[in-house]
Amino acid sequence: MRARFLAPLAIASILFLSACQSTQSQSAALEEAGGKLAKVDKVDVGAANTKVDVQEKVVLSDVNGSAVAVVLKNNSDQGLADAPIAVNVKDAKGKSVYKNNLAGVDPALLTVPVIKAHDEVYWVNDQVLATGTPKSVDVTVGEAKQQLPNELPEIEVTKPVVKNDPTSGIEATGFASNKSDIEQTDLVLYAIARKGGKIVAAGRGLIPKLKVGGKEESYHIFFIGNPTGADVTVIAPPVNLE
Repeated sequence: MRARFLAPLAIASILFLSACQSTQSQSAALEEAGGKLAKVDKVDVGAANTKVDVQEKVVLSDVNGSAVAVVLKNNSDQGLADAPIAVNVKDAKGKSVYKNNLAGVDPALLTVPVIKAHDEVYWVNDQVLATGTPKSVDVTVGEAKQQLPNELPEIEVTKPVVKNDPTSGIEATGFASNKSDIEQTDLVLYAIARKGGKIVAAGRGLIPKLKVGGKEESYHIFFIGNPTGADVTVIAPPVNLE
């Protein structure tokens, strides 16, 4: 199986992460970094946040697995941080085949880090370990744990270059830099690819540490779905806000 960014699961015997340059070496390094992420108990998002609209939701599958890609819109005047998100993936008969609220799941698969006021953001879970064939998904965003500070750390992401690695497959590569004075740790990047206005591929990448001072760090994102010929965009919401 091609290496890609998967958050650590308590029950997993083999863990591997995306943001990879090769199937084995870079994946192993990121696995070690990702293994240090805090694990959480089973999460209940509670009542849906009426200020956040789920504008798009899609399940993507290929030979490497399945992913959920979501586009959210914050309709309020206040930015939100760490909004819990629940996904319930279903098969063709409407039976649940995956939920992201299992104990031990990486927090990045349970929360939306930042949604600015009156802004859109997208979020990807590329670790859909379904027990059946995914066909649809229900998405619920709960009340955010905190409001955004007046000023957010600025993370600059270059336009992705999509290329086909003969060993690892299609990837999006580029650079990210931290324009703020707040170091970013375990920074997750989200990528979606659109063709004809439709989301056809999505993925995540990880930069273990993005230091202050504007020094660029490379990102590598592998996809679920096929981004060939599609319009690919990458975002990197800050994770350390103050």
